[in-house]
Amino acid sequence: MAKWLMITFFSVVLVAAASPAQDDASAELKKLRGTWRLVDEIDDGTRTPAGEAKKDKLTFDIRGNWKVESDGKVVGEGTATFDPTKKPKTVDYTLTKGEAAGTRFIAIYELDGDLFKHCGVLKGTRPSKFSSEPGSGQILTVFRREKSD
Repeated sequence: MAKWLMITFFSVVLVAAASPAQDDASAELKKLRGTWRLVDEIDDGTRTPAGEAKKDKLTFDIRGNWKVESDGKVVGEGTATFDPTKKPKTVDYTLTKGEAAGTRFIAIYELDGDLFKHCGVLKGTRPSKFSSEPGSGQILTVFRREKSD
């Protein structure tokens, strides 16, 4: 009986300890929900031409699912796990469909009103700063929230 009481106690403690981080992530997802238009992208030190970048948009739902569309065609979709308690804040994207299913993009991010910026890599160590120098493998993107009608 004492064994079950201890297990129950530690289970409650673990759930209670995890709740603040989960609450923070849920609050962040509420802020991110909606559609974001790409306004700037630097991939491994090379800036995407503005006209090309503006063809892309990123959409989040409240559960952390996302999709990327380019010129109206879905080019990627998956799940995202945010941790706004880390400094800098982190996000892990996982592709869930297509040939690249299972691929992860690990990143840091900032959310400032209608601007969402992230910097990440497909391979290697999560970036610690928002930059994309040639040879770094880092992709730095800036999105602006699209206004809903």
